[in-house]
Amino acid sequence: MKDIKVLLAGEGGQGIQTIAKALAEVAVDDGYQCSYIPSFGVEQRGTPSIAFITISRREIHYPRFDIADYCIILQKRAIQAVSSYISPTTKVIFDSSVISPNDLPKQAVILQGIPATKFAFQKFTPRAFNVLVLGKLSKVLNLPEEGTWKMIMKILGKKFKTKEVEEKNHEAFIFGRNSIFEVSDFTEPTYVPQEQALLYRGHGKKGQIVPARCKGCGICIAKCPVGALRFGDELGVYASPIPTIDLEKCIACGNCFKFCPDAAIEVEKEES
Repeated sequence: MKDIKVLLAGEGGQGIQTIAKALAEVAVDDGYQCSYIPSFGVEQRGTPSIAFITISRREIHYPRFDIADYCIILQKRAIQAVSSYISPTTKVIFDSSVISPNDLPKQAVILQGIPATKFAFQKFTPRAFNVLVLGKLSKVLNLPEEGTWKMIMKILGKKFKTKEVEEKNHEAFIFGRNSIFEVSDFTEPTYVPQEQALLYRGHGKKGQIVPARCKGCGICIAKCPVGALRFGDELGVYASPIPTIDLEKCIACGNCFKFCPDAAIEVEKEES
């Protein structure tokens, strides 16, 4: 078996390094030699996040490489950062619900699309995105299904707060693993991060969420005393789901603004 060189690219905060780490550790558990090098900007969240992975049956002397066998691109803003690692022989796997094939470099000719963001939103939950992608990539790299799921549980299991959440993520993993690549008829890239502020008005209150600041951490949802916030269908600038506000439930207590670390959300009562 020749070395397999994998380049994984997305955006900081999207879980790129979590996916890469899981793949690397599963490969090692399965008897391979494996190297994993993370690469991201000064501020990890919101900047291109890249991972270099080499899988081999022999000792790996130099973990960086010039051309990838597989380049997995999960966010449009990461394309430029990895274009020099793509050749006509590179298999480019991309999230077709976020990226158009026309956005990819000219030398990217072997294209395999998977609308991962769309699948996560429509079939499971936005937060199942990473698990779904891991399912597909484990199949592509011939890594064992059971071993990959065990690694997911090891790394992400604490985030599965209930058995129901765990089972839903396992469904997403199996779905991703068994999904079929798009190779010619690609999904429309409609799941793009919002840029305009989302404005809410009604029930004597007004509010706004600024996607350019929201990283989808969910602190505001956890701190809302009346359950007026939940994750919606829109994406923030970091490709994470952002909250939506139910003004009928909201009591304009100010908790969301107070606890948001990025001043991305605010609700206040309207003056009479």
